[in-house]
Amino acid sequence: MLSLEVRRKLFHLIAISLWIVPLKLFPPFLTFFTFLVVIFLNILVVKKVGQDSLGVVYRCILYLEREKNLEKPSIQALWANLGIMLSFLMFGGDCATIGVILLAVGDAFASLVGYHLGRTKLFDKSLEGFLAFFLSSFLVLYFILGWGRAIILSLFGALIELLPLKVDDNLTLPLAGSFLCYILEHF
Repeated sequence: MLSLEVRRKLFHLIAISLWIVPLKLFPPFLTFFTFLVVIFLNILVVKKVGQDSLGVVYRCILYLEREKNLEKPSIQALWANLGIMLSFLMFGGDCATIGVILLAVGDAFASLVGYHLGRTKLFDKSLEGFLAFFLSSFLVLYFILGWGRAIILSLFGALIELLPLKVDDNLTLPLAGSFLCYILEHF
């Protein structure tokens, strides 16, 4: 059986990557409506509304949740969904997609490598996790943006992930990455 952290990060990678579909393929009003529905349902889970009627779904959520988050299950998913929605509203679907990639790919690999192989501490994280974030996100972004922008965005995302910010990185990563993408495209 996979460890909790591996299960969580595999789910993180897949579930967050699914946002690319509405961001790239849906008309903006439908994408926004999708965000509203997902965030509404996410809030119900965090508030534990209808947990008995959700049955299997709720058990799956608990199967993927860290012990420290059991009081508010799926709270980090809520931060991610809010961060991606705000990125979409402020910077558009293309730049929000870049934020999604940084969060889905970079954050997942940084956590997995840092958790299992991290030895050199930087703030609360590890140098190995930082490098894993940079390399994994660069490899994906390279095929979308070319090497120049991919390096800049991957390095920026890795730095945001590394810094000991008070705000959850599931919110800050898509916003920061989307913002920098917007800046690089418009200036």
